[in-house]
Amino acid sequence: MTPNTSSPPEPGSWLTPRDPVRATLALIVVTALIRVGLAVLMDYGNGESYYLATARELQLSYFDQPPLFLWIGWAMLHLTGSDDPAVIRLPFIALFAGTTWMLFTLTRRLYSARAGFYAALLLNISAVFTISVGGWFQPDGPLMLFWLLTAWALARILLDPSDGGTKAWGWWLVAGLFLGLTLLSKYHAVFLVAGAGLFVLIRADQRPWLRHPAPYVAVGLALLVASPVLIWNAQNEWVSFAFQGGRSVESAGLRPEWLLRSLIGQMTWLLPWVWLPMIWVFARALVRGPKAPSDWFLACLAVGPVAFFTIVALWAPLGFHFHWQAPGYLMLFPLLGRLADGGLARRPRLTGTWLNGSVAVTALVIAVLGSHIATNWIARVVPLDKDPTLEALEWRALRDDLKAEGLLDRPNTFAAAVHWVEGGKVDSAVGGALPVVVLSDDPRNLAFTFDLTQAEGWDVLLMGTDRRLKDPAARFSQTFRGDIDLIGRYNLTRGGDVVIEDIGVFLAHGFTVRHDIRFDGSDPESYFGAGWGPTDATADGRDIAGESAVLHIDVEPLVRYGDLTLRARSTTGQQTLSVTWEGRPAGRLVLPEDGSPVELNVSVPSERRVGRRQATLTLTPDQTGVAVEALNLAPKDGPDS
Repeated sequence: MTPNTSSPPEPGSWLTPRDPVRATLALIVVTALIRVGLAVLMDYGNGESYYLATARELQLSYFDQPPLFLWIGWAMLHLTGSDDPAVIRLPFIALFAGTTWMLFTLTRRLYSARAGFYAALLLNISAVFTISVGGWFQPDGPLMLFWLLTAWALARILLDPSDGGTKAWGWWLVAGLFLGLTLLSKYHAVFLVAGAGLFVLIRADQRPWLRHPAPYVAVGLALLVASPVLIWNAQNEWVSFAFQGGRSVESAGLRPEWLLRSLIGQMTWLLPWVWLPMIWVFARALVRGPKAPSDWFLACLAVGPVAFFTIVALWAPLGFHFHWQAPGYLMLFPLLGRLADGGLARRPRLTGTWLNGSVAVTALVIAVLGSHIATNWIARVVPLDKDPTLEALEWRALRDDLKAEGLLDRPNTFAAAVHWVEGGKVDSAVGGALPVVVLSDDPRNLAFTFDLTQAEGWDVLLMGTDRRLKDPAARFSQTFRGDIDLIGRYNLTRGGDVVIEDIGVFLAHGFTVRHDIRFDGSDPESYFGAGWGPTDATADGRDIAGESAVLHIDVEPLVRYGDLTLRARSTTGQQTLSVTWEGRPAGRLVLPEDGSPVELNVSVPSERRVGRRQATLTLTPDQTGVAVEALNLAPKDGPDS
């Protein structure tokens, strides 16, 4: 075997800086300036525009996420009066500068200053961190900083015996404070508690902490800091916890291809030349176990989010949320930094090529994407069936047209979309001039930003792409008492090319959330689900053709419906018609043999249904031959009130 005779780079080159502290600070400044440039070039992505629409209303917490990053967005909106991406993203660029510094600080404490510089460098050439976490308006910005601050405080306690005794109380309180801020950022914070607990349980020298009051006081302090999340959820049926928790336990059966997609997605988000060596150092730390305390500490804090969100992808439809493992990967950068530091000493040519190449390729990727987002040049060279960068295209260009039509200063008017993603785009079009809601069963945060029960009789600026909005007159036949007028259809351009077509803008009149349901079989198709026979103009009512028939009834979650009257008859002898509301039994109607119509009068369950705007009424006969002649359902506080 030929010995490696190459020598490491000379001290003072960018790969081996004489002063890692200054080199890290220079890295922070350079990458922050790049992110500011990208913030100027790039419009909001789908998630960011949705979050901005949410941030216009200050609340204790929110449906989708804890509130800290949205509080920051609200503060920027009110301090600057601007919703420009370059303005709103500035605090998040600053937060990531702090994240980079804290990663350097933690790595320097555990290993060396030079390893800290390489950890910071590799963090800033990893796609999901340098682009998404590093500069976008989303919860991961504060999450990563306060996650690292919590880990830094825990390292002072668990890895430094000199910080024991009375001094430990102070560090536990610091850890509790930072943990609370992590909880205010994202629910991932629970993995920090689990990881620290795993480290303490497995190492015998750490188990005395299980009997010490300080860790429990720290957790109590964290819960106190995060109490706005608990208070808001207690006021709203714990809906945020149910939503986020339900996403990981929802099952579609074992899907190995989803697991493979998750692994490939994580590798792509981190970039293969970062992810592959990171997995190597992670596996090595797990194999070595607790006999290497610093490595084991990092592995314990990493394993929760990495393993959990990877494993549940085997059965849960997590989609393309490959960034959910990111807090765990953040804990592996110190190990990767140490690998780079050692590699430059042992295999300088190979390691130098890896680092230089990684920086060059990441810079190239950013340059290509940034220039395409600004000019649309890739689509001219290579026609794209689907361009994911179009998510970073706001509907802000419509704002002047809407103003010219006098639509943004109308009294008693709100704006609406039919999907939470387009809710953010609609908000960018109206720019805060009108409240924005989502009229669907999945409004998420935008179910809580405006009380629709106070908008009875208002007009609605209804906007959406054709593929989502479709025919608004048919879709919203139960929602508007008046006409739905087409204002216009608009296209969006990028670099002079039309890239999004047919955004429909409508003005709907007479919005209602307290409408009577008066069904006689000839109603608009938006009512009908499966199981109904054809409409017969000469017959009374409508036949149930399937084993059951479903009606879709638009109801505002804050409006309680009550008394239900159902009239039906049988043409095939005596039988029973069962009625369920939202899957729960509501009553049974015995239909006589002679075919005469009979009525059922019951009170349907009317508990508050957070965030949903459509209820289902299911009618199930014993056999075929049932016709429904009429169905009436009124709000509890009276019809049309």
